[in-house]
Amino acid sequence: MAKKFFSYMGVFALICFSFYYTESVVNIVKRNDPIMQEIVNVSSNYEEEAVDAILIDNNIIPGINGIKVDIDKSYEKMKKYGAFNSGLLVFEEVVPTISVTNTYDKFITSGNSVKQSVSLLIKLENTIYLDDILEILKNKDVKVTFIVSVDILSNDYDIIEKIYLNGHNIEVLSDNYTKEEVKKINKELKKLIKTKSKYCYMEEENDNIIENCKKNKMHSIVPSIITSNFPYSDIKNQVVSGSIIALSNDIGTVRELPSIINYLNQKGYKILLLEDLLNE
Repeated sequence: MAKKFFSYMGVFALICFSFYYTESVVNIVKRNDPIMQEIVNVSSNYEEEAVDAILIDNNIIPGINGIKVDIDKSYEKMKKYGAFNSGLLVFEEVVPTISVTNTYDKFITSGNSVKQSVSLLIKLENTIYLDDILEILKNKDVKVTFIVSVDILSNDYDIIEKIYLNGHNIEVLSDNYTKEEVKKINKELKKLIKTKSKYCYMEEENDNIIENCKKNKMHSIVPSIITSNFPYSDIKNQVVSGSIIALSNDIGTVRELPSIINYLNQKGYKILLLEDLLNE
């Protein structure tokens, strides 16, 4: 019995060695292949280092993902092609060492200024001017993030669908974002638009809310610009690249939104959805 056991072990060891040897030979051949050598030689020319998120007290500003050449995948594509071709290089993202992605205990007050972009948030606690705002956004070909009250989400499915079908994102406005409430919110959102809420919105830093949001793995947003009855003037005086701009669903926004969009475009700012502004 022992003899048979050791015989099996010997065969198993031989198989393992065979696999190891074969893999080693393959790796040596790949390393010496002129295509692989050319990929390795040029890869550093295409690398962009990731930029870490910026931590300032209780706030965090998203970083920027880097890129590098995926050498093995690039080699596989070019080997099928039969020669080195820089157009067939495959790239992979490099996540910053300090990243906003898994940081839930800091307030996000802006996007990264490198993007030369801003984001518009429309706080929707009633629906009086919604159709007017949607029409302006459609005519200007601009997408925004609507911060919709829990009451509207729960009681007016048509409104949620209308916003979503116009290509805008939806986040939910709550007083405290408790675990039970977020669970209910996400159930409603998944039923209506197949997504869930990512952000907690507040207009000043609130330790209780951020603690609840952290437990729900949601990011806490505090806009860098909260507009008044004259939003155009507020934005003109305060906007910088990365600004998160909160607008109310009111006559001031309806009156000045076209001018706001024109001004931001003239200044060279790209208007992004909140999640795109904050993506690293």
